[in-house]
Amino acid sequence: MTETIPILPSADLDVTARFWERFGFTTRGRWDEYLVLRHEDLAIELHFWLDATVDRWTNDVACYVRFPDPEAARACHAQWSRAEVPEPAVLSSPRDEPWGATEFHVIDLHGNLVRVGGFPAA
Repeated sequence: MTETIPILPSADLDVTARFWERFGFTTRGRWDEYLVLRHEDLAIELHFWLDATVDRWTNDVACYVRFPDPEAARACHAQWSRAEVPEPAVLSSPRDEPWGATEFHVIDLHGNLVRVGGFPAA
């Protein structure tokens, strides 16, 4: 099995950890300038590197978390939507896209875009 893990910038690793914990992530590793978070139930791992200069309004870093089907993406959103999302962070509503995916996104407090989707079977 192959796994891809995004590495996203964070201006403050403590703030990042607390933000993603709202969605069920736990800290798997922490160093002075690096943070590893994992959501065990969903098998999602996110890594963050410390970049004190990252700006929430100009950060253009993104990643895509792909589920096997739209129902799994909707289930993830249902779980995550129970979390309180502090402004200016965003948790969008799921949308059925013209290309067949059901997608939503999170923009964290440092401007990282994490797009989540599920595609129907071909």
